[in-house]
Amino acid sequence: MFNVRPCGTCSFFWPSDPGQQPYGPYAAFDFRLDAESTPTPDPSVVSFPWLVGTTQPPSFPDPEVMDGCRKAPIMTLGINPNLTAFAPGPTGASWAYPSFTSDAGEDEWAKYAYYYRYRSVYQERFDFNYARKYLVPGSEVVADRPGTVSAADRLSSAPSFVLNVRYDGDTQDTSIPLEATLGGPQWVVLFDTHEPTNRFAAGDVLAAKLSVPAGESVQVYRQQVGYYEQFVPTLKSFDTYLRTRGYAGAPLQMGEDVCQLDMVACASPHWTPAFLGGTPTDEHTIINNCVLRNGWVIKQLVQTQPAVLYLVGEATFNMFWSALGRLLVRTPELTSPPPDGAFTLLRETTDPNRRTYLEFSTEVDGRPYTIRTRLVVTPHFSYNVSFEPQIRLSPSDWATLQANGAGCAQFLQQDSRIAITLPQLPQDFVAFQLLDPAAVFAEIHQTYREWEPVLASGYYDPHTMMASALQDEYQLGNLEYQPSGTAGQQILARTAGPCRFCVNDHWTFPQGCPYDKPAEPALPIGYLEQVASKMLTVGRPPGLPS
Repeated sequence: MFNVRPCGTCSFFWPSDPGQQPYGPYAAFDFRLDAESTPTPDPSVVSFPWLVGTTQPPSFPDPEVMDGCRKAPIMTLGINPNLTAFAPGPTGASWAYPSFTSDAGEDEWAKYAYYYRYRSVYQERFDFNYARKYLVPGSEVVADRPGTVSAADRLSSAPSFVLNVRYDGDTQDTSIPLEATLGGPQWVVLFDTHEPTNRFAAGDVLAAKLSVPAGESVQVYRQQVGYYEQFVPTLKSFDTYLRTRGYAGAPLQMGEDVCQLDMVACASPHWTPAFLGGTPTDEHTIINNCVLRNGWVIKQLVQTQPAVLYLVGEATFNMFWSALGRLLVRTPELTSPPPDGAFTLLRETTDPNRRTYLEFSTEVDGRPYTIRTRLVVTPHFSYNVSFEPQIRLSPSDWATLQANGAGCAQFLQQDSRIAITLPQLPQDFVAFQLLDPAAVFAEIHQTYREWEPVLASGYYDPHTMMASALQDEYQLGNLEYQPSGTAGQQILARTAGPCRFCVNDHWTFPQGCPYDKPAEPALPIGYLEQVASKMLTVGRPPGLPS
């Protein structure tokens, strides 16, 4: 907590002149630790009023630490936090970020820690109509005539961009420049760029600069974030599986049984050079600073010691491998480069006959340390289509099928139960999304049986595959449930080692620690720091630039 939040190592995110920060300032809020809040509902609830907070001066979001229990047995690891307020549209316009203070005698560090300990699949926003009250007077772009918003593309971190609208009756878009400077109020677009919420009337405000003042009492809403929600079906599937084995505890939860971490702590709207300083060198500098020089992820990893770690997307896997690649154990090694990106890696890392583990052992001042964590690589959580059941064919397999199995190829392209995604690049795989997998494969078996092995070998049901790794680790004894607390309530067992995140000399959260971790003997101060340093020294593959 005390190192990540004030880090400031990357001059791109944290220049010496705060007015030159590339993103924001954005609407912000604080809350009291004793504020009455609405309990987090089932994660299928999209949005709900959470608590009444106090607006803070517009700011840039703090670097993020891990969400959830620090000893959760399952961990997901992504690239970096997404900067939702950057996106044009009503969602971006109403998004707000926590900006913690020590007002009213409270401790801002305790609030920072508390917020991330109990965050799950939600982040925060204000009501859209509340945000609209604070459009900067004189900045409004007003529609001359009715029409639709057609585009508001933001191609870099620059605060200025162009709004394109199509007025009714026109055959071409009208381009409206939205000019802004760093450090000042930022533009928000009040309509989406897709139907049906892209339609406006004459006189509507299309865009304006936004500046929410500090010191106001405000209802803060929690809004489901699709990225974090993506793991929920996998967790529910594992919960169902455990109950067939006798588990009778509370439903497994995001944030409690699954913790969520990012390779890089600071937020950006996209992970490409244009949004990270402008060049690949700038991007690599950020990675080196956060992942290698400061090692924030590695330090959390060695403390959590998850039984299963999901690396979200090929880019995350590449960052992870660049830091700890020598510690990955699999026979044969993972395919490099993977021909179908994260899908190839998903297939290989969920193979129960060729499991992939991160393995490391060392000793610090005579005290041993060991970590052995199952690795699973998944497609990027932000794209729902990647998690739909689908058949994926390599360019050569697709060409062979078209040449020698024209009827089957035609079936895949024309059947109403199948949606096809054609490759954008010659090396890309063709994807056939199956709306009814059982019926489609029944048809293939009945009519195109000679092609069934090829199509079956390219079949993916990502959520099911991800859940299979949890079931596999349970069968191996690496995941288990056990009684906890005085009432003997069953829980998914925490990982080995003590933890004082929720109960320590700085703060004690009202919920305490339901897993009795603070009662375990404390590790020597600096012990895990030394473990992380050794892990990075040993784990970095040879030949990579420093």
